[in-house]
This record gives sequence, C-alpha cells and structure tokens, in this order.
Amino acid sequence: MTWVFGLRPWHRPKVGELVTCDQPNAVATARSILNEAGWADLAAQLLPRPPGARGASFNPNSCPSCHKQAVWHDLDGVTIRALHEGWVILARARIPIPQWRALLAERHGVYAF
Repeated sequence: MTWVFGLRPWHRPKVGELVTCDQPNAVATARSILNEAGWADLAAQLLPRPPGARGASFNPNSCPSCHKQAVWHDLDGVTIRALHEGWVILARARIPIPQWRALLAERHGVYAF
C-alpha cells in the first residue's frame, strides 16, 4: 500500500512546514492534489474521519483491497521513518498561500526536518 502522510513546500521549505495528513483540510487538499496529478486510485484511498473517531490525530490511509483504515500510530511510524530515510514525492501542485496558512494553523504538531 502506498502511504500519503504529508504536504510540504517544494521550494525552500522552512523547519516545521511539513503538514501531516491527519486533519480534514490536509486530507482534502492531498486528495485534490493526487486527483489532479492522475492518482485518482490513491486519492480514493484517503478516507474522511469516521463519525465515531475521537482525538486530535487521524490516519486517512486505507487499504486498497479491504478499505480498512489503519490506526494513527501506523501513520506516525511511517512519517517518522520517511523523515529519517527519505520520502517519495507523489505529486506537486500550487496551492494559494492563504490555503497553505490554513493548513499550517489546523495541525496539532510540528515536525522538524
């Protein structure tokens, strides 16, 4: 399964500008970018937060076969490994600065890289 775990600027990113896909706007933005880049199948694997889900963090990634959503700690582990070992850029897109600022404001944690 291909994991979608975050968004970051490709031009001179600053420390802490990684936005993990664990909040509604970040998930929607990632889904939109993937769709525009021709990754509709991958975008479809980013599911909205289930109605009964609780807590600040959320893992939108789902299995392409059974559609089961993994727990948050799975996404957390993938993110940490990618930060240390490198990540794959799935798509690039321009988003308006106000939208990026809203994504930064929505998150609950800051990752330094």
